[in-house]
Amino acid sequence: MGFDGGMFQFKRLPSWSAALLAAMALHVPCLAQTIAITQLKDAKTIEVSPIELSESEVRFQFQGRDFTISLEQLTPDSRERLQQWHQQEHAADQSSDAAINQAVGLPLFSAKTELWQEPAAQVARRLGWPVESTTKGTLSYRKYPGSDDRFLGARPYCGTLYGDAKDKTGSLSVVFANKGDFNSALGRGEDHFMKMVDGNQVDMTLNEAIERDATTIATLLREALGEPVEQRYGEKEDRRDVLRWDHRNHAFILSERENEYTYLLVVDRATADREGKVDFIKDSDFRDLLETNVSKEENGDVVITNIPMVDQGPKGYCAPATFERAMRYMNVPADMYLLATLATAPTGGTRTSVLAEEAKRIISSKARRIRELELEEDLDVRLVQRYIDKGVPILWQMASVDEYNEAANDLTRQRATVQDIDEWAKQVESAAQDLIPTLSNKSKHHICLIIGYNEKTSEIAVSDSWGPSYALRWIPVSAAKAVTTSGGFVIDL
Repeated sequence: MGFDGGMFQFKRLPSWSAALLAAMALHVPCLAQTIAITQLKDAKTIEVSPIELSESEVRFQFQGRDFTISLEQLTPDSRERLQQWHQQEHAADQSSDAAINQAVGLPLFSAKTELWQEPAAQVARRLGWPVESTTKGTLSYRKYPGSDDRFLGARPYCGTLYGDAKDKTGSLSVVFANKGDFNSALGRGEDHFMKMVDGNQVDMTLNEAIERDATTIATLLREALGEPVEQRYGEKEDRRDVLRWDHRNHAFILSERENEYTYLLVVDRATADREGKVDFIKDSDFRDLLETNVSKEENGDVVITNIPMVDQGPKGYCAPATFERAMRYMNVPADMYLLATLATAPTGGTRTSVLAEEAKRIISSKARRIRELELEEDLDVRLVQRYIDKGVPILWQMASVDEYNEAANDLTRQRATVQDIDEWAKQVESAAQDLIPTLSNKSKHHICLIIGYNEKTSEIAVSDSWGPSYALRWIPVSAAKAVTTSGGFVIDL
């Protein structure tokens, strides 16, 4: 192996080396210890960052990509170097894991394996984060901590753990001082934005709170992991400057955005090297995937399944939570809190029209599009059918008044035991006639998802961002139209 204009040259490429050479086209910084390994067959040597060593295989990272090969393919001296690395890393890992856990204030690491090899449920139990959503291919656990809780020395407002399609841990995010909580009367722990001067409480500005939390977190991470590196992370409007610390195959990404938030993300190193970018799925493949989520029952119910739940908790974040649900379902990375900061007014409250415009930029980066609907005029079963049949939910703006919610709860309970769908259709029509005159109040502005319909009964299925108990409720479409306020949106191909 030699050099020619900065590029490696291989005379003969063994099977695993060919894949590595292709990966070298990507210039990604390698932050971990590197070790030279030599292939036994052709005596080709490369510098790799080992991740995990077993009795028969070694997993390593090369130019931002993970590879696993048999130890039998390597020279004896390569295996010896890997064994020495493993012994050193095992001792160092135990010490670093303990230091990080102490800094975090929670048993984040078990010292047995990396997070990405552990079941998401197992890590969530250690952290004390309850399950939020379980669908085919996605998991999430979310906690809204109390005012006395700390994570890396700072007061967290929301902690979320996401699982992957194999139920393993995928990523963790923690939001600290942020614009939404600073202004919102619904947020908890108002004393978070206070500081003591000579024994007296003095108001803290949002940016002071953001800077304080970022400094506190960075100080503890420096003590546990050393100095960070600076890099860019995210896509389009979410692209930002961050500090990054690496620990084994974990990257701690700290974002501090003026007037917006302090935010910590824990991902695998390969994701961090890609700056958080996710793989794009072709329209044709994604269209087929969406259609598999459409469930059709004999009674005429047509409902989209596998939409992740996002529980807005104590926050008035129905719009950001609903957008996160729809975006993640459409394979567009999203976080409720970060979306909220894009559209939170200076006096508090989320402006849905602004959120839609900001989300449009993120959505378009994944070759998806957001379309506005005139639901005040057009909401009916046929319009709902047009999108639900292809697996696309509708973001619906409405007035979540008491009369509506009481009817949705009552009708949903009743229909669970219905045997005769035709007789039920008559009951639904009668209930709608009684209900609609009570729905003139357009207060309690809300946004949720329309995820299904029944053409026989003229009902639509609705899902709210209030947790599993509100994942599916039914309401007559005529009553739904009566509480529609400002139309709606769809995220489509």
